[in-house]
Formats: sequence, C-alpha cells, structure tokens
Amino acid sequence: MKPIQFMAIVAASLLWISPAQAHGDEEHGEAASAVVSDAASEEIQSAQGHGDTAADHDGANGQDAGEGDKGVVGVLKSLHPATVHFPIALFFMAALTELFIIARKGTGLEPAVRVLVYGGAAGAVVAALFGWIHTGLWFGGDTTMQVHRWNGMLIAVLGLAMAYLASRASASRTLLRAAIFSMAALVLVQGFLGGELAHGANHLGISWL
Repeated sequence: MKPIQFMAIVAASLLWISPAQAHGDEEHGEAASAVVSDAASEEIQSAQGHGDTAADHDGANGQDAGEGDKGVVGVLKSLHPATVHFPIALFFMAALTELFIIARKGTGLEPAVRVLVYGGAAGAVVAALFGWIHTGLWFGGDTTMQVHRWNGMLIAVLGLAMAYLASRASASRTLLRAAIFSMAALVLVQGFLGGELAHGANHLGISWL
C-alpha cells in the first residue's frame, strides 16, 4: 500500500470516528447537564423556601433585615447590633459612677460622669441612626418592634439632653442624676426588647406583655 493511500484511509477513518465520538460526548454532556440542572433547580427551590420562611419570620418580628443587600448597603444594615453596645455600657457606667459619688462625696468623679454621658449620647445617636438604616423608612411591626423603635429614639434625645446638662456647671445635679438613672432604666428595657426581636419572644423566659 502506498503511503498516500494509507494516509487517505487514516484520514477517512478519523472523519468517520470523530462525529461518532463527538455525538457520544454531546449526549453524555446533555445528560450531565440535565442532572446538574435538576439538582440546581431543587437547590434554588429549597433556598427560595428558606428565604420565604426567613422573610416571614422577620416580618413577624417587625424587621427588614435586608438579607439580600450586598456591598456597602448590606454592611451598613448589619452594623446596628454592633453599635448598641457602646451606649449601653457607657450609660450604665455613668449611673454606677453617679451612685458611687452619692455614696462617697468628694470623690471628684464628676468629670468622669460627664465623659461617660458624652460618649453614651454620641453612641445613642449612632445606634438610632443605624437602627433606621437597618429597617429603612418602615413604620410597621408588632408592639415589641414599635416600643423598641421609639424607645431608641427617646434614648437618643434624652442622651443629648443629658450631655447638655452635663456640660453646664450651673445645671442642677439632681436633674442630671434623675436623667442618668432614667436613662439606665430605658437602656435596660431597650436591651430586653432588642433580645426579643433578635432571638424571639420570651427569650429570657420573661413575658413583658
């Protein structure tokens, strides 16, 4: 057999085999794609089902967590729980320090209370701002959500009033103390309500309604 004839036979064989192999691969690929598509569809349906459940849960608690948001907006919406710790700690420390001043006069801790009040007031404003970013301009929700929302606004306003009183040397210390201890009570209630929204009703085994 001449080389040219041999090469022609080999070329013809390749042309005949290649479509068959390609067709076989195509069928195999289509079958694999169908399996993957079915699995993906099941996962998507499952995810949608879980998403609906989460949305219903958030709606029942009066929250719009914005779980679908990504990027800067998603980060901003997730910062509210982190910002509430600072005003809680600072206002409670202000109240405890004021109690120490009452118990032991002449300790010279009045400037420390002033600093704690300043920090707590600033933190309360930031926490309230991120609370509105978290939910958006949404005024719905159940009783727990409504009380939590407006109690947070009251804390921010009272914090600014306390900062003003603390900055004035002529201001009545009795009035400032009343505001500080009232703030401690409001912060305690606010923390409990936040726990109700985050972890579910009666999360401490205590029903407030």
